[in-house]
Amino acid sequence: MTDITNKPTTAGRVVVGFDGSDGALRAVLHAARQAQDRQLGLTVIMALAHLDPSWPRTARAVKADPGYLDAVRSKGGDQLTDLGRQVRAEYPELDIELALVGQNPAGALIQASEDAALVVVGARGRTAEHRQPVLGGVSTQVTAHSQCPVIVVPEVSKDAWAGPVVIGLQDAPDSLAAGAAAVAEAERMGRPLLAMYAWDVAPELGDMGALARLDPVKTQQDLDTMLKELLHPLMEGHPDVSVQRRVVQGSARTALVEASKSASLVVIGTRGLGGFAGMLLGSISRSVTREAACPVMVVRQHA
Repeated sequence: MTDITNKPTTAGRVVVGFDGSDGALRAVLHAARQAQDRQLGLTVIMALAHLDPSWPRTARAVKADPGYLDAVRSKGGDQLTDLGRQVRAEYPELDIELALVGQNPAGALIQASEDAALVVVGARGRTAEHRQPVLGGVSTQVTAHSQCPVIVVPEVSKDAWAGPVVIGLQDAPDSLAAGAAAVAEAERMGRPLLAMYAWDVAPELGDMGALARLDPVKTQQDLDTMLKELLHPLMEGHPDVSVQRRVVQGSARTALVEASKSASLVVIGTRGLGGFAGMLLGSISRSVTREAACPVMVVRQHA
């Protein structure tokens, strides 16, 4: 019987959420690879609000059936035990901790992010009990509020992703923080770095009267120069990372999602130049984490 705790250890570890779904299983296996590659421990958290006796729905269920909490705890424990056996079979040397907590899933992972090295979630998931989407909402909440970097694992069933580490770079604090993380990930993974800048005509010009005077070739050259200047301080101390720059005309979302099809990882900030200061997660970040074909790392400036 695998030991299961209700007080997870998270400091300096890779933390991943599990809800019993296939998507969550892919996230756990990806998190295990991340933990092994980074030589860190792995903590798997299965958070069930049903285990919180103060939750009105649980209180009503316990009133109708005194054995309700034990049944929920037993079912969750069995799922975690099976998961633990599977992960340990693939990663026998990995330090793995399994935790079953009575808490909202997003809240549990956000709390864990306060001292975790990395949080991993599936792009979408389903509860085994109610068959309702869970991790779709959880991933958005966690990426918006996490205190550490978050990797969102896509629904596509792939054992490994190859290709460069892609960064959508802009002259904005969150984007530059993501750029630094992307360089570090490319170096750690032994992958090249693809730095992208996407621009749309209207936002760049500001007024339609300038449209006729736009020189597309010069615009591309100027933006490539800007991208090179943004990259220069980020690349200092990382001479072994090869870099490719790519300036594309069109939406950043489309460019990053397309690039993800041949990438090992996409790294983005929570907001870019188009984000409002009060927004916790920009529309581009939300779209890319849901639509990308490879894992997406979301980095906040303070992380």
